Amino acid sequence: MTNRVSILQLSALAALGLAAAQANALCSFGGSGEPSLQGSFDSMLGANTLSATTSCLDDGDDAAWTTVGSIGQIDIVLELAGNASTNVFGVYDLNNPNARLSIFDGADAAGDQAVLRLRQTVNGWRVSVQEVGSGGWTHQLISTSAFGFYLSVQDQGTFYSQSARNADGVDHLYAYQGTGTPFLSGTLEGEFFSREDYILAWEDLLSGGDRDYQDFVAVVQDITPVPLPTPVLLLISGLVGLAGVSRRTA
Repeated sequence: MTNRVSILQLSALAALGLAAAQANALCSFGGSGEPSLQGSFDSMLGANTLSATTSCLDDGDDAAWTTVGSIGQIDIVLELAGNASTNVFGVYDLNNPNARLSIFDGADAAGDQAVLRLRQTVNGWRVSVQEVGSGGWTHQLISTSAFGFYLSVQDQGTFYSQSARNADGVDHLYAYQGTGTPFLSGTLEGEFFSREDYILAWEDLLSGGDRDYQDFVAVVQDITPVPLPTPVLLLISGLVGLAGVSRRTA
């Protein structure tokens, strides 16, 4: 039995490793007159360490996400938005976008942190969130071991990591994989931006707005995109439940 579980663990990790081999896209930006996402990258990580234009994941490769093991962490690192006081950021069921769980709301700002836990239960998968310093956990059942991220914006609607679900059909999320280098400034100064970490950069206005993608920017740690078709997602749902590996503990 031990050998069989070990094989399943390795299979799950191998599947996630294949899932993480995303292609980079060419991402486009507009001019808002505010600090650019590239300028923020240069400040946080050092000049020419991460390209906002050429290092983002292809649209679709950042639609579905899962934790590496059972625990992940999310840190707000930048929020330059007129709607910042009303924005809500969270996770949702890929098969039912109305099944949502908020992580941060308008009262939160750069430096705030949350822990995200994904576990299999007898009723399916449960994603749980605890904002650091705010008390207990909140929970939401989801249909698979993967989930999406969303940003709800007052007077603009809700934007999803699955671009096809957006009312305007626009990709509102640019995602960037870790560089393996340290953060040089900002709320994560001194921490490493590892290959298991990603920056999620959002545009919060309908129809692409000013396309600056720095309206809400968060770093997710020990969370990985899963750009796989549904049947493979369901397979991973069973395997990841047996893997149980994580760098962090709750």
